[in-house]
Amino acid sequence: MTLEEQNQQKVLAEAESKRLRRSYEGFNKMHTWSVTAHGGISKFYGDLQTGNFFSTGPGEKTPFFGGLSVNKQLTHLLGVSANFGFGQLSGSKDRFVYIDPLNPSAGLSYGPSYFFSDIMQAGLNADINLKSLFFGTKKLRRLKVDFIAGVGYMYYRTKVYSIRNFEYENSLGEPKTYAAKELVRFSNGPFSSTTAGGWTGSGSKYTRDLVIPTGIRVLYEWSNRLDIGIHYMLNHTFTEKLDMTLGGYDNSLPSEIYASPNGNNSFRRGDSAYDKYGTLAFEITYKFGKRASQVSDQGKYSTKKGEMYHLRWTDPKDLIPAPYNPTVDTALARVKAIMPGEVDPRLYTDSDGDGVADLYDQEPNTPANSIVSGSGVAMNLQQLLQPFVDAKTPKETCTQIFGNVEFRTDQATIQPEAKRLLDDVISYLNNATECRVVVVGHTDRRASDSYNMKLSRRRTQAVKKYLTRYGLKDPSRVTIEWYGEFRPIAPNDKPNAGMQRNRRVELRILPLNNWKNYPGN
Repeated sequence: MTLEEQNQQKVLAEAESKRLRRSYEGFNKMHTWSVTAHGGISKFYGDLQTGNFFSTGPGEKTPFFGGLSVNKQLTHLLGVSANFGFGQLSGSKDRFVYIDPLNPSAGLSYGPSYFFSDIMQAGLNADINLKSLFFGTKKLRRLKVDFIAGVGYMYYRTKVYSIRNFEYENSLGEPKTYAAKELVRFSNGPFSSTTAGGWTGSGSKYTRDLVIPTGIRVLYEWSNRLDIGIHYMLNHTFTEKLDMTLGGYDNSLPSEIYASPNGNNSFRRGDSAYDKYGTLAFEITYKFGKRASQVSDQGKYSTKKGEMYHLRWTDPKDLIPAPYNPTVDTALARVKAIMPGEVDPRLYTDSDGDGVADLYDQEPNTPANSIVSGSGVAMNLQQLLQPFVDAKTPKETCTQIFGNVEFRTDQATIQPEAKRLLDDVISYLNNATECRVVVVGHTDRRASDSYNMKLSRRRTQAVKKYLTRYGLKDPSRVTIEWYGEFRPIAPNDKPNAGMQRNRRVELRILPLNNWKNYPGN
């Protein structure tokens, strides 16, 4: 294994030990799967409806509705689920409703009735984390509020009964008599696999219709494995058949209800709105995954190896520690804590980013992209080369030089102004045969660790390729290192200043006789 490979393995090991789980797609994945059971009550909204959610009419019950769902969290803000629900619906209206409410002589649409419907529902839902979207992850850490919407199918079997004894003449002049609790009509007949139904008998098939559920859910993270919550879902249908009652028509006549009465396969659109039903339910969720963990009430994440968080409750960005850019005061405090005696904090800072610590930098404010000596003094390579040209300087002489080549965002292309600098370095190295150059690549902090390591390596390879292609006689004197975003020289929160200085390749011209001190920095 070469020295370069050993150095890269060391850098990657440091990155893995210092960084918590970069993202749920990184080398430490987050948990994303869970299963939910829910149960509660339902309320029908349509023609046979009395009152609000918690009120009931004659013959009506407050039915149970429950189910299961399998959940997959795609991002911290977005999740999807496959859902199955089952239960009953019920509703009633204790009055006579006429075909034309302003003209009772037009005939009766339906009399006092109530219904029961056995129902099953299956579909796909998506949920958006409103709490984190609007308030962030730092507030109300244990609470989660979701907006839910989806699409699916419902399968139902409805039967309508009369509330009390009554008789009347239908729109054809035929007498109709109903006893209390008598079956008036039902939804399921030989064509019930579509949206048809029957008006006699007691069919057993289920009718199928499209349903669009929407709702709101409030969750509490009870433990690292269990969440508890409550939700309300409003299910929108595209039929008036759920209660087998059609506004504006005589419901005693199939010819009035079906657009194709002989085929019995097309339920007519009535005057009233499409049927809806709501469900209010308590739910409990179990979160899958090994070594599950949860953030503390103070917002602290565990650093124990192997512990993993669930994406439903943890934003991966919260697991990435902010880059440490010490000021003079913080550097001094850290030095005092780990070293005896007074240590000048300038040993750990480089204000002008020329590669020379402020303690030894005799010119601490050199402009960007300057070529400097080991003491931080700006140098002119052309003047330095002249003694070699005049043969007044032995080729065994090597002056330590430091300089930077800056790059544009997400690029490894050498700019024209940098080419002039590299041409001077080639000339210097060809004359100073006892010198070597260490090429060190860096990036700003945008993009992932893995991508930035590769980008910094491409930048060093671009510089080395330029040196060897355009005249460097001995390519073995070029050593490359790359560190990604881990060694910034300026704050990474200023795109036009700090980040530009960090997108760099450092050039360190050093004597060959100090090779044992590799790497060069």
